[in-house]
Amino acid sequence: MKRLIALLLLLALLPLQGAFCFAEETEEALPRLYSARTRIGTKVYGSVEKTEGIHHITSIPEHVYVYVHALDPTFAYVTCDKYNVTGYVKRVCLEFPKVKNEATTPPYGVEFNHYITAVSADAAPVLSDIENGETLVTLYKGAKISVIGFERGYAKLIFHRQYAYIDSNLLESPVPVYYYPEIAGTDAPIAAYTSFYKLTTDEANISRMKNIDVACTKLNAITLYTGDDLNFNRDIGPYSKANGYFPAPVLVNEGTKLGYGGGTCQVASTLYNVVLQLPGLYVLQRRAHGNNGASYLPIEVDAAVGNSALNFRYRNDFPYPVRIDASAKDGALTIAIYRAE
Repeated sequence: MKRLIALLLLLALLPLQGAFCFAEETEEALPRLYSARTRIGTKVYGSVEKTEGIHHITSIPEHVYVYVHALDPTFAYVTCDKYNVTGYVKRVCLEFPKVKNEATTPPYGVEFNHYITAVSADAAPVLSDIENGETLVTLYKGAKISVIGFERGYAKLIFHRQYAYIDSNLLESPVPVYYYPEIAGTDAPIAAYTSFYKLTTDEANISRMKNIDVACTKLNAITLYTGDDLNFNRDIGPYSKANGYFPAPVLVNEGTKLGYGGGTCQVASTLYNVVLQLPGLYVLQRRAHGNNGASYLPIEVDAAVGNSALNFRYRNDFPYPVRIDASAKDGALTIAIYRAE
């Protein structure tokens, strides 16, 4: 009963989210948060259902600028003044996104996660929908996840490029995320994110999962003091056998090949999504995996690593040291940042 009361209090305190859903329910103009350009000829839809656009309205030619009002993992809600059209387009069709007002708008693609929790039941299916959803993956007792919020008794998170849901009765009491280190102290997270990786048992993927574990272990040893920077290639690499890594698939020119350290890009990308949530951490270098990005994350929020041109670096501008907690279990890679001593 105490756990239920605590959860209800958390639900009551949860900030209203989902400007994307709001866009479907109102004709009022939403603020223009970002500008972007169509990368290819782009279909515009009147509405969306999960990861599918429905009610095709029209199309926008390539290299036309649009305003972005809201995002979900797959779609952007946009206005195109040139063609006098408003609707939903796939995020993969957009390029060169820019924030309209950096003082009031978070970075493009950021998804704020408000809680961290872990599976308390023997098994917890991750569902594609609350009602009659398919099981995307099953997590087991002890697996950590970060959560965007709660809907109708289900924890909401991102699975690859869609929202997904877990029955909150199968989870431990959630720990709130605090975005200000001075409020959080050293025991509460100030940002967190979960991405999901494949669990196939072929040799290449087993090596990839081992590499994810190796990278998590190295991240957990890092504390950044004010002015310090994290250089992923320097601090988590080199990606070699001598440094504990195994040959696994790496993304190259939107294809794959075997290379030592395959899987570390997903760790860097997940960390990038944590850093995006904190204005006190300044991104120094980041590049995506080509136009389509990495499939385990929404478009424009991945971070490729591996050489001087492909690296993820950020600096701690907080007046406090910060540390990283990274773990991987059952296909869930969860990274959180805490204020350190």
